[in-house]
Amino acid sequence: MVINLVIWGLIFAIGVSDAQRHRIPNQFVGLLLLAVISDILLDPNAMLWLHVKGMLLTFIVGFALYLGRLMAGGDVKLLTVLGLWLGAETMWSVTPFIIVAGGVIGIFYLALYLASSSYSITEHARAYAVQKVTPGWKSKQPLVIPFAPAIVIGLAYYFYAY
Repeated sequence: MVINLVIWGLIFAIGVSDAQRHRIPNQFVGLLLLAVISDILLDPNAMLWLHVKGMLLTFIVGFALYLGRLMAGGDVKLLTVLGLWLGAETMWSVTPFIIVAGGVIGIFYLALYLASSSYSITEHARAYAVQKVTPGWKSKQPLVIPFAPAIVIGLAYYFYAY
């Protein structure tokens, strides 16, 4: 029970840190890893190989997304530790909740980005199209969406629903 409070406290702290600073501190992920390992080792019914399988599968998918520049490294590390905690089957069930939470949060970040900009939506769409066809072109103010809050919300909603 206490170890679960520690795990959830660390997950929440990681989500807040990513939302505020767009960074996931390695120290938090390391502490989360220690707490997760403790939780697994203290559970007499835990099947270690299912947890390791969840970690490895999550890492492989996350690393592929990282190589495609679709996910940041900190998010991959966080998801890998969560894959170890949850195991393969539960991680598979949690993933749609995380994706939906990411979509909702992404829409809000996009709306905030557009509302705080002096350009119209049409001008943003044109700039985006030019950026995609021009090699080496970078936006002065790129839209950065932290994913850890979506992971936290999706995970919390999954545990609330089940």
